[in-house]
Amino acid sequence: MASGLTVWGLDVGKCALKALKLRAGAEGKLELLAMDFIEHEQILSQPDADSEALIATALETFLSRNDITDTPVVVGVPGQHTLARFSKLPPVETKKIAEIVRYEAEQQIPFDMDEVIWDYQTFQEEDTPDIEVGIFAMKRDLIRDYLLYYEHAGIEPAAVQSAPLALYNCIHFDGLLSGKTTVLLDIGAENTDLVIASPYGLWTRTIPLGGNSFTDTLVKSFKLSFGKAEALKRTAATSKYARQIFQTMRPVFADLVQELQRSIGFYTSTHRDAELDKVTGLGNAFKLPGLQKYLQQNLGMNVERPERFDKLVPAEGADLSALEDNVLSFGVAYGLGLQGLKLSTISTNLLPPEIARAVVWRKKRPFFGAAAACLLLTAGVIWARQFIDTAELNRNEGAPGMVASLEDANRIIEQGVSGTPGDQARKILAASKKLKNEYHEVAGQGKDELEKIDEILELRDNKKIWFDILKVVHEALPKPHEELAQAIGPEAYRTAAEQVARDQRTRIYLERFRARFYVNLDDEQVTGKFEDLSGETDLKEIEADEDEERYGFLIQLKCRTPHKDRVAFVTREFTEKLRTQGRVPDQGFYINRIWLTKGKPLGATASGPGQSKAPKRQPRRGSRRGGRTGQPPPGKPQDQQAVEDIIDPVTEEVMNEDYEFDMVFDVVLADLPESALEKETTEGEEGDETGG
Repeated sequence: MASGLTVWGLDVGKCALKALKLRAGAEGKLELLAMDFIEHEQILSQPDADSEALIATALETFLSRNDITDTPVVVGVPGQHTLARFSKLPPVETKKIAEIVRYEAEQQIPFDMDEVIWDYQTFQEEDTPDIEVGIFAMKRDLIRDYLLYYEHAGIEPAAVQSAPLALYNCIHFDGLLSGKTTVLLDIGAENTDLVIASPYGLWTRTIPLGGNSFTDTLVKSFKLSFGKAEALKRTAATSKYARQIFQTMRPVFADLVQELQRSIGFYTSTHRDAELDKVTGLGNAFKLPGLQKYLQQNLGMNVERPERFDKLVPAEGADLSALEDNVLSFGVAYGLGLQGLKLSTISTNLLPPEIARAVVWRKKRPFFGAAAACLLLTAGVIWARQFIDTAELNRNEGAPGMVASLEDANRIIEQGVSGTPGDQARKILAASKKLKNEYHEVAGQGKDELEKIDEILELRDNKKIWFDILKVVHEALPKPHEELAQAIGPEAYRTAAEQVARDQRTRIYLERFRARFYVNLDDEQVTGKFEDLSGETDLKEIEADEDEERYGFLIQLKCRTPHKDRVAFVTREFTEKLRTQGRVPDQGFYINRIWLTKGKPLGATASGPGQSKAPKRQPRRGSRRGGRTGQPPPGKPQDQQAVEDIIDPVTEEVMNEDYEFDMVFDVVLADLPESALEKETTEGEEGDETGG
């Protein structure tokens, strides 16, 4: 076997501590140097269990049996404590992926970014341009609490990985993935980690069902203590009551299958080309009698349970008995070891940066004493050599082209030198080269830092742009009739509404606002899917300069208006104003194209009798529901009319004829080009002359 870096993969679960010491071997395999399996005296999730003491005891036992000195340790964190989000990236240059992912993370993670530790991984199939990104995060306080166990034990992790991702690394490396898509189940004590894995990526979810769910069922059915029920569950395969035990646990099997079917259904709806062909089960709870067969029958897929890891080869003298008995529990530890050896497919790391820096600092401290002694010795040598070096420099002052230091170069330029004209020219030329080199060296220092500072300052300055964009949208909305604008409160508004017919009201209501950032707004895949309903063919687009990539936001508004002119009203009173308000010079952005899409009467979205989308209320006296008398139109029963109509919750009027539409526009993050400003000014003047 090949020798080299060794690493410990350490997985502390609810039932036991699992650890593998690995080293890269020959022919793409791993050499297993040592392993440990330390079962807790109680399952950590038992009501009377002291989880902190049990974990501390397990770690203490592990350290007493194994020497981890100078061996990196990679630890796992439970899947239920980590957040996983997946999304496809727009076509973008590789160097801009990090910037796009940062924006995606801010949108996808439902916490303040300062409260979480996060990392990401990109996935891409061969021969396809599509890139999918997985964003993985964990709350900072949760991970600090979890790492506190290791800190108290004196273990300094080199990396922290989420258990489902470590499991994916394990089965990917060991060849347990098929050529299609594999469903991985790791059934733990409290939760089941579901990983839908392909050779090019994964999707993961944590299901809140595990081994304890089966134990709790036995507790309730057989009136046993938790400990006795757990023992009964573990020996169920050889028990003479195996059939009764299986029948008791059958409802939990059904709940697990239901959750799996829901998750698989969601995955296949978003990955329509995926072909799921098998289920691979891990976790000791997978040994439950009847579970494998039950899953196979209800999921309609072959369900496998690995008996060994093919690419894990024992070192000479290594005891594999514990691994052979509990192979289903070591998948996560295996994957953690792979990450420490830099052989993993997914290499995200949730170790807080401040802890990583502290670990590096402590590891360097032993060298400081020796370094200090070397510095003292070097200082003495330098002092002793000072007089010799000075004399040597004085002797070489007359040598052509010789400039020993920056001070010499400055002195030559300022005071001049003696010697023949040729020697003087060579010395001055050498001095100028010395100063030029020094200038370039200083100018290059901190360049990256300055660029990063500029980016941060730009982000800070651009935060207010959203207020300006929202202001533009607000000011572009048509002004309501004076009676409605002055009404304060529901009652006053209902009274004012009696004075203006609903289909004459110059109102547009914003019901939803969505924005998404794109690196290239001119990409056909970004904007080519929208068709405009207003009849405009060119959308009055501002042409981009050649080879210019315009970046910014694509904004989608869901709107509604009661005005009878519908598209004409929206185009005249909103679209044109939005374009005018959004094309102002020196505001840091401009609105380019505007689409009016997906327009239809609101009544067309009603689901029919008994399934109306809005709550129904009895008509008020004098309301516009069915006329001012509150009666339904002729020929339609009153009870059917009450069910089908969509009612305005404020005025209690029928809203069926309100026009519902989407407004989509792109906001380019750049100042309005001068050419566009000149063009709009010219068009405006021509319009005035024509009108005159």
